[in-house]
Amino acid sequence: MSYGYKEGDFMEFVAFYLGDINIYWYGLIIVFALLIGLGISKIMFKLYGEKFSPMWDLLIFIIPVSLICARIFYVIIHLDAYMSNISQIFCIWQGGLSIYGALLGFLATSIVFLRKYGYNLWLWFDLMMPSILFGLIILQLANFMMQFSLGTPLGLDIPNDHSLAEYVEYRYRPTGFEAYQYFQPVALYQAFAYSIVFMISVLCLLINRKYKFLAEGTVFLFSVILMAIIRFGIGFMYFSVNKDMLLYPMQWIALTVMIATVFIYIVKRFQHN
Repeated sequence: MSYGYKEGDFMEFVAFYLGDINIYWYGLIIVFALLIGLGISKIMFKLYGEKFSPMWDLLIFIIPVSLICARIFYVIIHLDAYMSNISQIFCIWQGGLSIYGALLGFLATSIVFLRKYGYNLWLWFDLMMPSILFGLIILQLANFMMQFSLGTPLGLDIPNDHSLAEYVEYRYRPTGFEAYQYFQPVALYQAFAYSIVFMISVLCLLINRKYKFLAEGTVFLFSVILMAIIRFGIGFMYFSVNKDMLLYPMQWIALTVMIATVFIYIVKRFQHN
C-alpha cells in the first residue's frame, strides 16, 4: 500500500523468479542490509572482546519477530488504507515497515534471549546499534529509489530553483495530486540523518573502547533518541491527505519513544550511581 501504486506496478520490482515464486528487489535489499550489518557487528564485538557466535542463535528469533512487528505497526498506523483491501496487509514486498515496530520486536526478542543466557544486555545493544542504523539507511535509500515514501508535494516550478526534490512518475502519484511532479524526498532526508547518527555511534564506540567515558547502554539509548527526533521532525514533511491532525501517528510514536528512552536513561543513571 504505497500511495499511487497499483497491484500490477510491483511486478517492476521483481529481481528474478524461482519457478513460480517472485523474488523482489526489496527483499534482496533487506538481505543485503542484514549481511553487511552482521559484518559491522562482528567487527564491533571483536573490538570489545565479546563472543559473536551467540548472535547466530539470536538472529533465528530476531529476524522473523522484527519483520512481523514492523509490518503490524505499519498496518495499524495506516489501518484505514488497508480496510478496503485486507489481502494487501500481507504484501510486504509493496513496502510498509515501521521502524518502531522493528525496534520493538528487536528489543523484546533480544531482552528475552540475552537475559536467559546471561549475556551483557546493554553492551550488546551498544555493539549492535551501528548495524541497526546501517540497515535503516539502506532501507530508506530503497524507499527513495522505489518511491515507497513520499513527502509533501512541491510547486511545479521547484526544480528551476535547484531545490532537492523527488520526481514521481504520473502513474505513481497520489490520487488528487497528479498535477504535481515533485515531492519532498523524505526517505533521502532520513537516510542522510541516520548516516550522521551511524557515524556518531561508531565513533563513540571506538573512543569508548579506550577511554571508557560512557556507561554501557548510552550509545544505544542516545541513538534511539536521535532516531526518534529525526522521525518526528521529518514527519512534518510526509505526504498525507489529512491536514487537520496536529501530529501524525508516527510522530506521536516518535514522541513517546523519545520520552520513554529519556526516562530509561535517567533511571539507569540513578541505578548506576
